[in-house]
Amino acid sequence: MNRLLYATGDGRLRVHRSLQAAARSGWDVGVADRLIPLPAGTSLMHLPGRSPLGLSPTGATVAVDESGALAVAAVLPPGYLRTWLPAYEEDGRPPVLPLYGYAAVASIDGEPHVAAMRTDRWNAWNPQADDRLHIEAAIRAARRALPGNRLLQQLETCATDYRCLTAQNVFLRRGEGAIPVSPACNAACLGCISEQWGDVDSPQTRLDFAPTAAEIAELAAWHLSAGDPNFVSYGQGCEGEPLTRGAALVDATRRIRAAAPMATIHVNTNGSRPDVLQRLVDAGLNSVRISVFSLEDSRFRAYYRPVGYGLDQVAECAGVVAAAGGQVTINLLTFPGVSDAPQEIDALVGFILRHRVHQVQLRSLNVDPQWLLDRIPQPTRGIGMRKFVRQLTERCPDLQLGNFTRPWPAIQRQPAWASSK
Repeated sequence: MNRLLYATGDGRLRVHRSLQAAARSGWDVGVADRLIPLPAGTSLMHLPGRSPLGLSPTGATVAVDESGALAVAAVLPPGYLRTWLPAYEEDGRPPVLPLYGYAAVASIDGEPHVAAMRTDRWNAWNPQADDRLHIEAAIRAARRALPGNRLLQQLETCATDYRCLTAQNVFLRRGEGAIPVSPACNAACLGCISEQWGDVDSPQTRLDFAPTAAEIAELAAWHLSAGDPNFVSYGQGCEGEPLTRGAALVDATRRIRAAAPMATIHVNTNGSRPDVLQRLVDAGLNSVRISVFSLEDSRFRAYYRPVGYGLDQVAECAGVVAAAGGQVTINLLTFPGVSDAPQEIDALVGFILRHRVHQVQLRSLNVDPQWLLDRIPQPTRGIGMRKFVRQLTERCPDLQLGNFTRPWPAIQRQPAWASSK
């Protein structure tokens, strides 16, 4: 049996003698099941202003009766999905928690365990990989190769201060390379990591300039020239929405495709501008990842707070890339109790099948759990994140589940950019 793990006021971990660990799924509190040992790279955090909740032998929910006791949560490394949220009771009006993906924890046989499951294995995304320890030397080499490229200067901050693996890849010249392109956005997502509006600080600083097509293409060509497995992606955590940069991005994509006919050119997007995406596909883009929190309109709008677009445009964007034979991926921002609600699962499965989605990337949404729940219009009840994943695999047998974007063959069909050569 697991035991409640909590922190004292001075930050020391304690195991409760009698209370079982409680966990939350949306609006419901229960027992966290199928916990795993902490994966390498997991961080444990205490939650200020939040008293830990446990379960008594009778199953009653009980707050820890100890002065200064604080709830504890875990933040997982890439490749793992949170299955339960931490359970706690807010003391008055505590500060909004920073933007992390808080997962429930417990003590089992005296060792901390976390409510999570493994969703992807790809050593290229190991934060502790040997070459990532030499990122400073790689940055110096990039400065010599591309002096004056403003995007490279932006990515230095991302690679070092934020430890963004996709930014580091640019300097290491391997895998998916980040190409931020847009300082502006047409949504105000509750969990945006580069811009917030008063309740919590942004953990990153947003790109503050609009790079030219030449700057974008120069950096992309340099990254792609290091080897065939490399690919580039627009739309990073340090920027706004890439589809707001239509003209410059189409020009840059055309230049990149001319220099690298077989490369994967990918965009991470909110799916707001299918007309721009169609022009990008015509210019040579062949892969898209669309951010999804909910495919139910009221919850979609509550989270994204979109300006000038809605779910119809999101669906059209998926259709544009699917029709061109490109890779269609969903970046699913999961939240236990919402993502695994039956109506959400049905909507997601329908979207996957209609638009020939190749992969769903299962991400734990980085946000204060209670703060988010207070902003969702209708409560939902989930079936459990593990059951949700199992249903996806059963109902969508051709679907890939994971965490990381894979490269895509440049020519599945003959898109416009290929037939015009």
